[in-house]
Amino acid sequence: MTGSAGILRKDESGMGRIFIHQKNNIVNPPVVLLMVICTLLNIMFSMVVRETPLPFYFDTVGTIVATALGGTVPGIITAFATNAINFFMDGESIFYAPLNMFIAVLASFFFSERTGYLISKKNKGRKEKEIWRRSVINTVNFILVLALVGGGIGGWITWYLYASPSDSPMIVALSKFLSGTFGIGVFGCHMISTYITDAMDKAISFAISMVIITTTPAKVKKNVRLSSWRQKEISFEEQNYAKSRLKGIPIGFRINLILIVSAFLVTAMALGFSLVSFRDNTIESLKLIASQTAYLASKEIDPDRVDAFIEQGYQASGYAKTMERLSVIKESSSDIAFLYVYKIEKDGCIVVFDLDTVLSDGTYVEGDTPGKVVQFEEAYKPFLDELLAGEKPEPLLMEDEYGSFLAAYCPVYDFRGNCVCYAVSNIEAGLVNQLSQRFIGRIILLLAGFLVLIIAISVLTTRYHVVLPILGMTVFAKELTETSEVNEESLSKLEDLDIHTGDEIEELYRSLCKLTGDTVTQLKDIRNKTGAISSMQNVLIITMADMVESRDSDTGAHVLKTAAYVRLILQGLKRNGYYAEKISDKFMRDVEMSAPLHDLGKINIPDAILNKPGKLTPEEFEIMKTHTTAGRTILEKAISSMEGDNYLKEARNMAAYHHERWDGKGYPEGLHGEVIPLSARIMAVADVFDALSSPRVYKPAFPFEEALKIIQESAGTQFDPKIVEVFIESRGEVRKILKKYQET
Repeated sequence: MTGSAGILRKDESGMGRIFIHQKNNIVNPPVVLLMVICTLLNIMFSMVVRETPLPFYFDTVGTIVATALGGTVPGIITAFATNAINFFMDGESIFYAPLNMFIAVLASFFFSERTGYLISKKNKGRKEKEIWRRSVINTVNFILVLALVGGGIGGWITWYLYASPSDSPMIVALSKFLSGTFGIGVFGCHMISTYITDAMDKAISFAISMVIITTTPAKVKKNVRLSSWRQKEISFEEQNYAKSRLKGIPIGFRINLILIVSAFLVTAMALGFSLVSFRDNTIESLKLIASQTAYLASKEIDPDRVDAFIEQGYQASGYAKTMERLSVIKESSSDIAFLYVYKIEKDGCIVVFDLDTVLSDGTYVEGDTPGKVVQFEEAYKPFLDELLAGEKPEPLLMEDEYGSFLAAYCPVYDFRGNCVCYAVSNIEAGLVNQLSQRFIGRIILLLAGFLVLIIAISVLTTRYHVVLPILGMTVFAKELTETSEVNEESLSKLEDLDIHTGDEIEELYRSLCKLTGDTVTQLKDIRNKTGAISSMQNVLIITMADMVESRDSDTGAHVLKTAAYVRLILQGLKRNGYYAEKISDKFMRDVEMSAPLHDLGKINIPDAILNKPGKLTPEEFEIMKTHTTAGRTILEKAISSMEGDNYLKEARNMAAYHHERWDGKGYPEGLHGEVIPLSARIMAVADVFDALSSPRVYKPAFPFEEALKIIQESAGTQFDPKIVEVFIESRGEVRKILKKYQET
């Protein structure tokens, strides 16, 4: 007997019949090759169009082809792979991955057998001209729906992410026409323009796709088609009939509901934690920016001329030059809303300097003239005594006629130590919400891409691997139990389902066919898969930590080399008996594991400073120095969320104090000698040696011996002498490590 999807033969044991299957699956080489070719097709078209001023993408051609030839899953995987790869070229494609995958789903429906079945039913008895007309209408509707996804939803996402219309010449021209002719607003012009241009994009993409699809040989189409069915195909009428005979909630609905709800709950929790963390970090970052700006401004004020500036204003000598330098400081950070200098008196604030500004909503605010007395706002009163005393308060949240602002005050002292005025910088409090909204939007879009991919594949896999096979077995088994006699005809009908899911369901099916009750457990496989998933998660966490280091274009194999140097130093200290009360096996393991996290705080350093090709200015160096305290803060938050002793405590010490010096002249706290944590003293040697022996954009690498000499000469001043001693003793191993990573 031959099934529709396989050939039956006698089992070698003689116990029954088994099947030899001849269907493609997702790992079948032709199917994989189809997805690779279609992904490259998408990327190639998008790269070509990216070099033109046209507002097209053509990154769905391969998606449509993969869906039409391979099926829904190859189309979805192709769509996601395209956007993931393009993300590394344009930095934004990954946010549109859900749209491209949704287009794959729509294409799947357009090319599906269900659609073909319904059209064939409708076309019965119709003339050829009517059939052609219906095909054209269906195609046009399909293109318009694709444009609604790509141009409509995609245009809204673009506006949400960047709060501005596209700068493509064609879209700009079309927007101007719509605005001038119909008086439509900026957002409306943007949405209509992106829809129209995307409709053109999808029409051309569909035409190219159809040329590829129709010219593909039939043999190729057969080889690359992913066979979703794990049994003999069941018609829609048969499926509906089978479902009508079942009672209760279908198993497929339960599985998919649990999957989707679980995925969304996990995503929601991740989003919540991410948003809280981002807001906290943003507020701290803005406070730091405001404080640093106020500090820089305070350094530009001559305390001996404050009274002259107040009395003479712009006529005072040096006033204009100081005003110009304050303007440069204000413009150096787009986050600063106001920058001014006030002399605080009991009866009000006397204006010394006040720069003009434009708020985020476009409101222009002219600065007050020198000598003007500004009355205290209500929010000042709790801090008035502190300000009158010339102390430096923490950044304050202030309310005035222009809204809420985060204000940082930096006192300016004369040579007697008296506070003569305050330099004040304000940041709009609403900036936190704006940044948070854009951040959460990007995270949602990013996670949505993965969710759509996982859910779509899981739902389809569940349908064809679980639901339909169980549905078929349940219906036919029920028919068998309802008959008074089980005959060859009814058993053959069950065997004709030809289920080959490759799991317990297939085993159940074969057991039913053989009239046996053997059940094979898959617990070992599940455990192995769970272990693989756990290992994958650990690797992903480590990889994400490495991505933080990769922001610094100069680091190279910095993380790997410093970790190797740290290991050598630890072994040398233990070998020589130094710090024996401290160097336990656990300490050595914790320090070695912590080493890659020593520069974690650089995530807060702007790229312009982190990758500056020349020497940092004093102000930039002050910002760079904050990576130690930022790393400590990040790791302390991680430690506080974990119970028990863990290696992150040493990671915190290394991140915070690896720039401290043995003589106390380091930063951030100026610790000295053995007050500096041992792990940080070890990292200091490893970190500096790697910096000396590695090339940087602002210097070549020092020769090996010269780098070692610098380290040795710094013993007792910059470095712990014992650590330098064991490091120099291990010069042979140090050379091997350096050579290893220079060759890779």
